[in-house]
Amino acid sequence: MNARLSSLLVAGGVVLAGIHTGSLHASPPLEATPRKATLSSAALESVGTGAKVLLRIPGLATQPGVQVLSGPLRVVVDLPGVDRGTAVTKKDLAQLAHPLIQKARVAQFAPEPKPVTRLVLEVAPGTQVVVGSGPDGVQLLLTPGEGRVQARLEGAYQPMPLPAAPVMETASIPSAPIQLPTETPVSTPVAVKPLASLPMVGGAFQVLPQLAAATALPVASPEAVQVPEAEKPHAPAAQPGRLVGRTLGEGATKYSGSKITIALSNTDIREFLQILADTGKLNLVMDPDVQGSFGFRFTDTPWDQVLDVVLKNAGLGKEIQNGVLRVAKVDKLQKEEEERKKLEETKALSGELQTITRPLSYAKVGEVQKILKEMLTKRGSAILDERTNTLIITDLPRNIAVVDDLLQTLDVQIQQVQIEARVVEANKNWQREFGVKWPQSNSGNVAITGGTGTTSTPWVGPVSPFWNGTTGFNRPASGQQGAVAWSPGNAGVTSLAAPAGELWVSFLSNRFSINAVLQALESEGTVKIVSSPKVVTQNNKKATILSGEKIPYPTQQGGAAGGAITVAFIDANLQLDVTPQVTNEGTIIMDIKLEKAEADFSRQVNGTPTILRKAIETQMLVRDGGTAVLGGVYVTNSSVGTAGVPFLSKIPLIGFLFRKDTKAEKNTELLIFITPRVIRQ
Repeated sequence: MNARLSSLLVAGGVVLAGIHTGSLHASPPLEATPRKATLSSAALESVGTGAKVLLRIPGLATQPGVQVLSGPLRVVVDLPGVDRGTAVTKKDLAQLAHPLIQKARVAQFAPEPKPVTRLVLEVAPGTQVVVGSGPDGVQLLLTPGEGRVQARLEGAYQPMPLPAAPVMETASIPSAPIQLPTETPVSTPVAVKPLASLPMVGGAFQVLPQLAAATALPVASPEAVQVPEAEKPHAPAAQPGRLVGRTLGEGATKYSGSKITIALSNTDIREFLQILADTGKLNLVMDPDVQGSFGFRFTDTPWDQVLDVVLKNAGLGKEIQNGVLRVAKVDKLQKEEEERKKLEETKALSGELQTITRPLSYAKVGEVQKILKEMLTKRGSAILDERTNTLIITDLPRNIAVVDDLLQTLDVQIQQVQIEARVVEANKNWQREFGVKWPQSNSGNVAITGGTGTTSTPWVGPVSPFWNGTTGFNRPASGQQGAVAWSPGNAGVTSLAAPAGELWVSFLSNRFSINAVLQALESEGTVKIVSSPKVVTQNNKKATILSGEKIPYPTQQGGAAGGAITVAFIDANLQLDVTPQVTNEGTIIMDIKLEKAEADFSRQVNGTPTILRKAIETQMLVRDGGTAVLGGVYVTNSSVGTAGVPFLSKIPLIGFLFRKDTKAEKNTELLIFITPRVIRQ
């Protein structure tokens, strides 16, 4: 056992060296590295209307760099020679809430051996930032202002001379199944311009040059916070007009430790963890429950990835804080984390409560109260007074400021929108008819005068004139007379009900007579109806305007004859429902429902007219003051008809005397326009 342990320790020392095999004969001294400091805490103090952010970094010996970025507005502070560490958590960054600070984040911008920690503050427009540094940390003073965001450095700590890094001693290579990397690349030293000599433009510093990082030594803890894509150096800019892909959620863990190659079998996990801790230059604390023997084989793999794989295989977990690696059972670490969270929640809820009153001008207290319930702590409460539209808020003092800022954001005047709709209906009718009327009596406008001067003429008589008939031959023997009369077209079939003009034709003789009336009609009409409902409403509030009538119709109770008759009503309205939404670009999104119903008294059932309905429901985007066509319907009806006596109506040249010809066209056009306007006050 002792021999195997000695072999493992010697092999670990060789892996820790991470040097090219040629360096075993002559190892040049490594480049001097800056003294590393670790971020230990971050706090916020209110200073009047401004704020002070304090970053505690014991042993800080370098000067911070400051720059201002836009889209969104950000103040970036780079801390050379500072390790991110794990002392400052996301919950600590959330405590940096202030009206001037919209969001705060800290990331490891560059790894060892020349670490750089980056602090990014998304600030309100016009914020002025002054950055100062000292041996114990960095201080940022934020004050409100106007114009563009500016940041400057005051009281900068001058860089201290850095000691040279010690040269690692090499060890003899044991006869163990351990392979050294064929080559460990070392970055070429890059001359970095001192931060103090960078020119300032408009109160903001130029973008800092990227610091060179060598890979000869093992890198820092794998707990380094991942840098957001927007903060990474040399991030490719998206081309305008193109969609850029992005990853939702957390991405895969990135390992940056020095690579090792090792193959062991039936090895005590406690001994193997000691080797990995030495590789990462970490102090090691192992729980008594960490036991077991396992086999491992890794080829050219980062040591921090090896650590995660081994712990996962053994059912163990880890936590790294201030350079100390602690390994224990996963359930134990989870239980400790839960207890730690409960303790933090208890501390956060401790303290005296504060009560304030906030009258609202534009927002309704009932709607705001629903939002505040999600923002208050467990000890907080919000009481509303609808009579005065006032909120009574009780909560911890540090949360009162957040709630008060939220109320100022919500209690603002809402824009109003005027929506005007125009419904245009155009109906055009054209009709032409030709017919023939065959009179059957000598009366009215077709009466003829007899030969004796009388106005009455027999239907068929012995002497002319007589009406649409022929007289037979005289028969003296019997004294009788034969006669025939006819009508080639009945009234209502070949004739017109209301002709516009008539031509009377009559042929008379002592034996034969023909009487006919030629009729014609042509009509044309145009009807245009314009309905223009107009309504005003607030942003994101539904508005309805209605104009119309209720048409009564009788109904029998029970549905049987003899039941009581009651009067019911049916609506025939023009109704517009609209919900506008004003966008940041000045356009307007509208949910629209427009319906027009009218009575058609030309078609009735038991005295109740038919209801003609036209409706449209849609969502559309229109610029402020612009007009859009929601929809249109164009209907054309053409009809051609003929009615007459069979066979006779088809005789060439004279067939028109025995038929009626009808031709009609009807055009109906419907257009709907909408025009929204934002009311400027």
